[in-house]
This record gives sequence, structure tokens and C-alpha cells, in this order.
Amino acid sequence: MACKLYPSFAHARREAATLSTFQHPNIVRCMGVGRAGYMLMEFLEGPTLDDYMRSLPGGHLTVSDAIRTGIYLGSALRHIHLNGYLHLDVKPANVIVFRGRPILFDLDIAQRQSSGAQPVVNGTSDYMAPEQHCLGKLTRASDVFSLGVTLFEVMTGSLPYSPEGRRRTSSRIIQKPVAMRTILPEVPAALDQLVSRCMETRPSDRPKLTDLLTQLHGFISEGPRMWPPGFDPVLAKQ
Repeated sequence: MACKLYPSFAHARREAATLSTFQHPNIVRCMGVGRAGYMLMEFLEGPTLDDYMRSLPGGHLTVSDAIRTGIYLGSALRHIHLNGYLHLDVKPANVIVFRGRPILFDLDIAQRQSSGAQPVVNGTSDYMAPEQHCLGKLTRASDVFSLGVTLFEVMTGSLPYSPEGRRRTSSRIIQKPVAMRTILPEVPAALDQLVSRCMETRPSDRPKLTDLLTQLHGFISEGPRMWPPGFDPVLAKQ
């Protein structure tokens, strides 16, 4: 097990209560909480996704592996959403690659979907949706935005902003993301457009997670399919 320390028992109990709600192969498991202010989690030996991709030639995953990673993380987010929560800090540094499997962790700022806006800006600036930057209403689409930034980064090795946009948060809120194909020309144009839609300024313009996962699967061109023939993830959720 791994032990995560907190400044107080209340803080540890809050994240443990959230994490214990989930049972998914791509979400770290909670093993208990202690009054000294700690939480026990399953021990996952491996690099973060951030470290792993930067150890590869070119500093990024192959397109097919990046898509698979997006599907795994999207599936974990779908489970979180169906249980009434938002993660709000999806990024490669919050993913452990355990025996080749990406596992989402660190739900320290996760909140219930009914909570609405955050009282203060909380999260990681480069991956936050505009409404999270501006203390607006947070929805499932806020996590879709962060997943889109993560997909862009693991596929290209870069963040989807111009140098000016990275320096100025206000520019990033209104700036359109850089096209992936300007960095990685072999990315299909339709995939580039799909990932860009995840990072639309208006939450209503971003794809729903179920639709996103289905469309991502259609782009896998190398290796085995992630789902068996005839399986429709949309129908499975109905």
C-alpha cells in the first residue's frame, strides 16, 4: 500500500470518502484512512504518464497508444461522473502507468456535480477549462476539456497553446487551441478536430464522454481493438 499524508484527519477522510465511492480498473483504490491524517491506497509501481511519455523517442506516445490512453482515462471519468462527482484535475502527472495500464489518481479537489462553482480557483492551470479559471459552473464538460488537453499532450508532446497563450492565462481562456497537425502531420484531420472540440470555450460545444469514447475507438489503426466485435458502448450504458 501507499500512504498519503494530509494536514488533518478531516482532509484525509474527505478524499478517502470520495475515492471509496469508485470501483474501476483505471482508478486507484482506497484501502483506509487513519486519524493521524493519512489515507492508504493500493501501491502502483510505475512512472506517471507525464514521465513515461517524456522517456519515449519524441517525448510522446504513438497516435494509437495515445488514443487507447484517452479511452482508458475517459472510461474512468465516465465512472466518476456516473457516481455524481467531477475529477477537475485530469493531467498526465495524475496518471500512473502500472504494467502498461494508465490509472487515474489524486482526487484531492474532486467535488460533487451538485456543488456548482468552486469558491476559489483550484486545479492545474494548463489543463483547466475556462469556466474553472473563471469560477463558473463546473460540469462533466469541464473534465472533457482537461481530457482533451491531456490527449493533445500525450499525442504530440506539447500543450495546445501558443507560447503567448501559455504565458497569459487570460489569453488561454479565449484562445483557440493549436491544431495537432501543425505539430504531428500524421494525425488524421478528423481526430484533430475531435480533440479540438474537447477544448471548446463553451461547455455545450464539447462532445459528451460516451460519444467521445466511441469516436476515439474508431481511430485505432494499430494493434488489437479495445472492444470485442459487436460491442456498442452507447447501448451498454442505456
